[in-house]
Amino acid sequence: MDYHNTSINFGIIRRRVQSLVVEASMDLGLTYAEFSLLLVLYDKEGCSQDDMTNFLHVDKAAVTRVIKILEKKELLYRKQDEVDRRMKRLFLTEKGKELESTIRDIVKKIMDYVAEGFSEADAAFMVKGLDVLAARLGAADYESVFGKKGSGAK
Repeated sequence: MDYHNTSINFGIIRRRVQSLVVEASMDLGLTYAEFSLLLVLYDKEGCSQDDMTNFLHVDKAAVTRVIKILEKKELLYRKQDEVDRRMKRLFLTEKGKELESTIRDIVKKIMDYVAEGFSEADAAFMVKGLDVLAARLGAADYESVFGKKGSGAK
């Protein structure tokens, strides 16, 4: 199979989706990072900050910054875990919950546009394929892909 343009296409898809989300969420006063975190939280309410870091595949500092901003905007709050006092769990405020249908609608409109022209079966296959790719790449590191440690490895 010829993968010549695949990485270029992944970049185009990511940039265009991000651009559309940024523009659509401006009226909500949200950045792309804030939008993304809320979108995950709608399905994973009560998750820990560490869980959120893993879901979004970004560093802890970035997640912490976004959480603080969303707390100031009164869209979420942190609550200490009842078993592990070191852990903070994330919960939506009523104001955060009120945005859910709007945020999900933005995603739906983008995905409906992307899937236009696909049969229902092809669209389902595309979504399943992207889920598999995301899971596989989410778990990948340099060594698992290339079979050796990267030059920047310790």
